[in-house]
Formats: sequence, C-alpha cells, structure tokens
Amino acid sequence: MKLVKSLFATTAVLAGFAAFGMNANAAEVSHTVTSSDTLTSISLKYYGDTNHVNTIAKANNIQNVDLIIDGQVLKFDTDAKATSASEDNNTSASQSVSQNETATQNTNTTYSGRTITMESTAYSSDPADALGGGTVTATGQNLLENPMAVAVDPSVIPLGTHLYVEGYGEAYAVDTGSAIQGNIIDVHFPTAAQCESWGRRQVQVTILDN
Repeated sequence: MKLVKSLFATTAVLAGFAAFGMNANAAEVSHTVTSSDTLTSISLKYYGDTNHVNTIAKANNIQNVDLIIDGQVLKFDTDAKATSASEDNNTSASQSVSQNETATQNTNTTYSGRTITMESTAYSSDPADALGGGTVTATGQNLLENPMAVAVDPSVIPLGTHLYVEGYGEAYAVDTGSAIQGNIIDVHFPTAAQCESWGRRQVQVTILDN
C-alpha cells in the first residue's frame, strides 16, 4: 500500500466514526462478531488501540482470546481501563495453565494450514505517518471500519488470502506496496506509534484458506 495509499481520500474518517457515534452517549457497546473479526480488531475499532483485548475477553467470559464465534454478541464498557496481562495472571495460576493449554489446542486446530516464515514490517492509516495516510486498501477495504489488514506481494500470497500472522492476528491479504516484494508481509495499524512498536520482525504466517 505504500505506493497507492497517498491517493486515498482522507474524508473517509467521518464514515469510520459513524457507527461508533451511535454509542457516543453510552459507555457500554454491543458488537456482533463477523467472520473477519478478532478481539484485536474489535479493540482497535472501539478503543483506538490493541490494549483492550483482555478487557473485552473478561467482560464476555472468553477464555481463549484467539477464539471468538461468528454471530457472537460482545458487550463491553468503552470507559473501562485496559486489563493488563499481569492482572489476568493474578486471577489464578491454574486458570493460566488451563488457558495456555486451550490456546495451544486451538492454535493447532483453528489456525491449521501451510505456514510460511516471513519478514514483517508495519504501515498505518495515520496521517502523522510520513509513509501512510491512506484509509482504503488496494482491494477497497476501509481501514477505519476494519483495521486488520496486511499488504503482500501477490506473486507470493494472492490477494484475498485469509491469514493468521503471529503476534498480529487474523486478517486478509488486501493490500500491496512497491516496497512489499518477495517474502515480506506488511501489517496495518491505525497509528504510526503502533508501527514503530512493531518494528521489523520475523513472523510465522499461516495460510487459513483451503
């Protein structure tokens, strides 16, 4: 997307906040899970960051943050403070072990598929990002409505491919970029600061499509 994102209309910002505006006077929101949702993308949508995954999970008694169900209705307080991993770990040691075992089992089943080791960079739709500023991907996905997206080299991973990126989450290959050539995957974040935090790293990418 680094090649085409400068062409995108920034006026889409208003549309991105339209749905959330309906809940502007209420701390509690209700979100119906779709097939493209993850707790990470939901946290980004309603809180503007990825720090509230555990908050949403606790509010809805979700034991495995990597497993939510299409059609599931999640309710949570947008005024709630982020629940840290350390706070979760203090609930009980046995619960932590149980959750780790469940996560491992679900990773093997839910995210089964061909796995590729790739170099990962990050980009953003944040106007403060000198290389960013776009809000629509090469395939037309609105990043304000669904921020979970990755840019790929279509000769390596075809556009539209359903993926699980280690450390990032579940997303679709919906973007391209002149700098994304070969065995590189570029993950999207709403802010430049999140991109800087991500940096450049090696990740395991699981192809979820059959």
